[in-house]
Amino acid sequence: MEAMSEQQPLPREVSIVRVKLGPERAAPQPDPLGRDVVGFTEGLTMSELWDRGRGVWKAKLATVAEAELLVVVADGQVQLVGTVDGVAFHGDRVAIAGRPLPNHPLVGEPDPIPNRSQNPIAYGSITTAPATSRVVEQRAYEEILGDAIAVMSEAVHWRRQVLHQPEPGRWEPHPTRTEPGDWAEFIALALAGAAANAGGIEAALAGRSGSWEADHVRKLLEGTVGPDEADLWRHRTEPLTMTLYVEQLVVDVAYDAYEAYDEDTREAQRLLEVAERDDPEPDDTQFVWWYDRDDAGEFIARDPAAPAWSWETWREQPTRPGAALSPEHLARVEDSLRTGVGLYSGRPGDVTSAYIIKSREAAEELWRLEDERDARIEPIAALEEDLETQRLAEWQTYGEALKAKIEQLATETPGLNVPVHITVDVGTINPPEDSPRGWSSLQGHLLEQALEQTPTPADLPGTPLSRLRSEG
Repeated sequence: MEAMSEQQPLPREVSIVRVKLGPERAAPQPDPLGRDVVGFTEGLTMSELWDRGRGVWKAKLATVAEAELLVVVADGQVQLVGTVDGVAFHGDRVAIAGRPLPNHPLVGEPDPIPNRSQNPIAYGSITTAPATSRVVEQRAYEEILGDAIAVMSEAVHWRRQVLHQPEPGRWEPHPTRTEPGDWAEFIALALAGAAANAGGIEAALAGRSGSWEADHVRKLLEGTVGPDEADLWRHRTEPLTMTLYVEQLVVDVAYDAYEAYDEDTREAQRLLEVAERDDPEPDDTQFVWWYDRDDAGEFIARDPAAPAWSWETWREQPTRPGAALSPEHLARVEDSLRTGVGLYSGRPGDVTSAYIIKSREAAEELWRLEDERDARIEPIAALEEDLETQRLAEWQTYGEALKAKIEQLATETPGLNVPVHITVDVGTINPPEDSPRGWSSLQGHLLEQALEQTPTPADLPGTPLSRLRSEG
């Protein structure tokens, strides 16, 4: 049996998705995750906090798929860290799949991606411990061999009862007499069960299929279940499990679908560039005083009409509702400004400027202009994200169709009478080497048949953008 061991990796640059929770409130119903409440309050268990942090969100799926960690923040402080193993779709939103990482070093630290945005989702890279890796530890070959010898030795000494006829027409086991069991049959049946669990005779012999030992085992198995494995699957005792790595399957069998999405993604980026050029961000110099930090650590106003720098004024300047920093975080930002050391980079000289909003009225006018501009740009900026959402949804639909076809083919496989468990994975870009396709195995054969009989995303009508616009 395989065992899982935990390794503590060294800190390195890690991509993260940061989720900022607001105060606890009733969950809008129906909630896709079955929650009654969402948001943050003191005293939540790790499981409760994970459920509230992982979804459901409107997120940049391509960026989420590349992230290693989900960082859940509330009150300006990291409350929980977990892995990002994939996503689950709920309408136009997603829930992040993964697992919490107890005692991660980020827990208790300030928000690693502070901003003034009302969007609870942010993305970035920070230096910290990545997701704890899991390493499969196999039992030693000698230990497994010893167990196998012990079982076969027990079988070779096993004796079966002899039937006798105490009276005409009635047979029953003799009370004292036994005879040697059919050890050869035991070995043949055990090998057939192991080969069926491996996925087929050649899958079981793949480690050294051309050896003389493999040749003899192959002949024994073919004599037991037939040369075409016709009687093999009734010997299987383990459930049939497989993961469909849809990303790789689409690359292999429907690359035109990938090219279509790449082309339309570039078009979405071009449209956004044009929109941002023609509708630039509002000029904030009308609403804030900018100051440059000199070598002595003093802040010098760019505008001669600006008042002298004041730390008290800087601390008390207006902030967007809901975006105020905690006193602890505010102190860290102030220390970064005073020393010039980057708050998160830790590099001296990274801080070169700062600003102070001129007044509450100026702040509100700037926020209004920013919000109006965001409202104009957002539909265009969302095109790339919406294309990615649509792509993953189409990949998911394709994976579910493959799954249904494999389940159907499994029921039509003579003798196969074990549960079938198939997982659809649309997020893994580089699947494990032991993924089903290419195996000389039952899983591989079923997948190849399903691929031949299932329409791919390349068969969908129109282009990705035309499908997106038609749905909109």
